[in-house]
Amino acid sequence: SFIIDTPGIKELGLINMGKQEISDYFPEMREVSHNCKFHNCLHLNEPGCAVKRSLENGQIARSRYHSYVSMMKRQDNRR
Repeated sequence: SFIIDTPGIKELGLINMGKQEISDYFPEMREVSHNCKFHNCLHLNEPGCAVKRSLENGQIARSRYHSYVSMMKRQDNRR
């Protein structure tokens, strides 16, 4: 981890990122998402999701997936 000193900045966040793009910023998800049954899979509840399968197999950390889900539900600090 890193400590970032940003005088005058109150928060850092993700702005104007579409739901289809978010998983691309998680390298472990990007690696397997091309194996999903549907090309527009959001990796939440879709059948045949390779990301969910990798999560259950322990190849994707639960903490990373929970971060992804919170971003998808906009529970992070995105505008």
